Amino acid sequence: MKIRILPFTFLLLFAACTTQPKTETSILSGEFLYYNDAAVLNTGSAIFGAVIDDKLHELHQMVAPIQKDSFDMVQVYLKGIIIENTDDGWPQLVRITEIDSVSPSKLQTNQLIEIRSE
Repeated sequence: MKIRILPFTFLLLFAACTTQPKTETSILSGEFLYYNDAAVLNTGSAIFGAVIDDKLHELHQMVAPIQKDSFDMVQVYLKGIIIENTDDGWPQLVRITEIDSVSPSKLQTNQLIEIRSE
């Protein structure tokens, strides 16, 4: 009886100690836009598509009152998991796990380029 329990115990310990793939949560900030069932997060250094789920719809409800029009991008601070996209579209997607805050985007000053001919 003891001889049968020992291999079973080792098997159980080995199965319990196998490493599971970790999903790293990243802190992201950038401009967010959701339009026509497509969502984009522009962080300034990278552009991510966003997984459309309940958290994304929650973020969209927070962003909607701040947007000036449907194409206005809004500054967001959130936590999410970056995953590779196997379908068409952006090469990487972000799955939103937590929404930190939402604020209006910074106003950009108009930069006028003057062309002179002499």
